[in-house]
Amino acid sequence: MSNLSILAIDFGTTNSYFCKCPADQISPVGVDFGTGRDGIPTAILYRGDKEPLVGNLALHEYGEASNEERKHYHLCTQFKPDIARSEEAARNAEDFLRTVLVQSQRQHIALDPAQHEVILGVPSEAEDDFRAKLTEVAKAAGYGDVKLVDEPKGALLCHLWHKDFSPDEARKGVLVVDFGGGTCDFAFLRGLEVRHSWGDMELGGRLFDDLFFQWFLDENHSVLRKTEQAGDTYYVHSYLCRDVKEFFSLTMARNRSESVNKSVGSYGSIKGMNWGTFLGKAKAYDPSPTFVRYLRGIGLKSDGLIQRNKPIDLIEWFQQSLTQGLAEKAIDTSDISRVILAGGSSQWPFVSDVISEALHLDPSNLMRSDRPYAVISEGLAILPALQKQFEETRNRLRSGLPQFCHTKVRPLIQRITDTYVSDVAVDITSELFDKTIKPVLQEFRENGGSIALLKKNMSSQAKSFEPQLKRIIEDRMLTLRMGLPGQVRDLLTKWFESYGLGVGDAQIEEGKRISAASDAVRPKVPDLYGRIMDTVGWSVVGIATSIGAMVCGGAGTAILISGPIGLIAGVVLTSAIAFLTVRYGKEKAERFAENWVAPAWVVKRVLTQSKIAKTREDFQLQLENQLQEETATLQDEFETMIRKITELQIEGLSEIAQL
Repeated sequence: MSNLSILAIDFGTTNSYFCKCPADQISPVGVDFGTGRDGIPTAILYRGDKEPLVGNLALHEYGEASNEERKHYHLCTQFKPDIARSEEAARNAEDFLRTVLVQSQRQHIALDPAQHEVILGVPSEAEDDFRAKLTEVAKAAGYGDVKLVDEPKGALLCHLWHKDFSPDEARKGVLVVDFGGGTCDFAFLRGLEVRHSWGDMELGGRLFDDLFFQWFLDENHSVLRKTEQAGDTYYVHSYLCRDVKEFFSLTMARNRSESVNKSVGSYGSIKGMNWGTFLGKAKAYDPSPTFVRYLRGIGLKSDGLIQRNKPIDLIEWFQQSLTQGLAEKAIDTSDISRVILAGGSSQWPFVSDVISEALHLDPSNLMRSDRPYAVISEGLAILPALQKQFEETRNRLRSGLPQFCHTKVRPLIQRITDTYVSDVAVDITSELFDKTIKPVLQEFRENGGSIALLKKNMSSQAKSFEPQLKRIIEDRMLTLRMGLPGQVRDLLTKWFESYGLGVGDAQIEEGKRISAASDAVRPKVPDLYGRIMDTVGWSVVGIATSIGAMVCGGAGTAILISGPIGLIAGVVLTSAIAFLTVRYGKEKAERFAENWVAPAWVVKRVLTQSKIAKTREDFQLQLENQLQEETATLQDEFETMIRKITELQIEGLSEIAQL
């Protein structure tokens, strides 16, 4: 990998953006050519024998020139889309790029290609002849052997750097829509590679420039004659009306109910511009004679624009470009999880409307940088530094994962599940034992009876408690199911952020489908209802059995302590049980013991209040032990899931490093 700093260029139809970045750190800086903002208008002004001017200098000079001066001037803009089919456009592009270098040196702007590795963005649907011509033009202009990178990758990398999604998410289906001044470029990326690209190098913002030029002529009927006499028509069409278009577009993006006015230089203004009127004109667009002459002058042969039979619906054209490409490339819209909007024309409100409807996506899944015009140049500029950083991050993630799981994940899960286990056990004990089982034991203690009847009564009460038990478990399970993954996800998010990575959506609404990386922190929580019911059932039987043992005693021990009368009864009962065991076997002896009706005085001596309290403690402890056994698997499940997510991140980092 080269150690030279990066100079990335998004050579655009309307504006071009230059961005510099050190090769070893992600700190892109957009180049300001003296206007207070990134970028430079893609315009060159030839002035006879004088040196040409580019950018705002060219537009200002032409706008302020006298009629006499303009006789020797030739202003050229919007030549980028045509460089492969027009020698004049290619020459304009070469002169523009060369003059940018010359003028930047005079402004002491460090743009020397010899001191940089130059990366040039290219529309992903551009043909080989366009790519070859662009490389040739750049080399002739003094930029050396440039590296071409598909523009959609630049947009993707920029959003990745800003942590709008994770490296793993970046590998999934992402649609990049680059709607600029001269092209409309769609690219479907998966695994960080452009799998499919399509678009239209005739559909772009300059058609809307022409729409507003015609709107201006409609409002000012005599202005065309004045601009032609002054030699200003091209300037008004390609610069002043574009300025009106951008002002209107930004206003509508904020509020489509607004009505706005805008002056067009000193020639007049367009008043009362509103969204409804714009839509009407956009759906019945005819290229103006001025625009047609320009297109023919650069050698463009287009049945869609020049040899037209009916008006063009520009919004439908955009929609069909999107949907026909999806159909022809057999792209399942469900595979598109994110849409990145790039290019100045992507700020038109109809763009997000069309995309959301066509892809059945929530508008929240559409992302656009606050500087969509510069997103490509920034992304291209950071590519080498991002690759280097991600290669280092990949190794650190892998080595730090075991300690993260041991010192952070497992203690968190243990703390949460311990609280859950304790809360469930307390709730069930309070509701089931105290309100249902304990009254049965108290009645048995006061009135006596058989162990068989005690078991029956306790089991019946436990059975009737099932709906309430289910509610308790479901309420607590909901807390565990939603709270535990959320806290683990937050922990994981912070851990990834410490490495400079994002993991997608940080906040999750209940029931809402979110990014795969966030959904992944949601392992299957054990269905504890059946297990708890089993535990409760066995606990009830166990309580009754232990009480039976206390009352009957394996050898009458419980009754032997109840006084002289109890001693006699105990001896008789013990002898009877022993006889039955020898004569009929253990089963019959046990039935006899279970069906023996113990007097109340016997039960009271054995089943004391302290023993009932001890039985309650044992019941709660048994529940806790069972729940801890079942939830212990969560630690392993979450750790496995986190390892999987981390490996996905590492794979994403690896793919970016290999771009």
